[in-house]
Amino acid sequence: MKRTFLSLIAAAALLSPQMAGAAERIATIEVSGLYCASCPYIAAQAIMDVPSANITDGYYDSKAQMAQFVVEYDDELANLEQLIAATSDYGYPAREIDAITPPSNS
Repeated sequence: MKRTFLSLIAAAALLSPQMAGAAERIATIEVSGLYCASCPYIAAQAIMDVPSANITDGYYDSKAQMAQFVVEYDDELANLEQLIAATSDYGYPAREIDAITPPSNS
């Protein structure tokens, strides 16, 4: 009985109007101006400080002084503008890109 009750509460929470519109989003963000060894870490931390943002993949190119991050986030808690502003506030310009594009080894 207790298990059934908890299951019903969990289901009701998932079906609440607040949660009905929420959606997990994925964005790929390129951050430039990463001139030191700590810069990619600082940029990644800034992104993850945005509510619900989680970096799931990334690439750093020290020669190009840029990093690319794949970020998952809940669109009820954050938006793309917040993700881009997070690194820009630290002096690292950011923009959305289509996909991670590491340089070729040729």
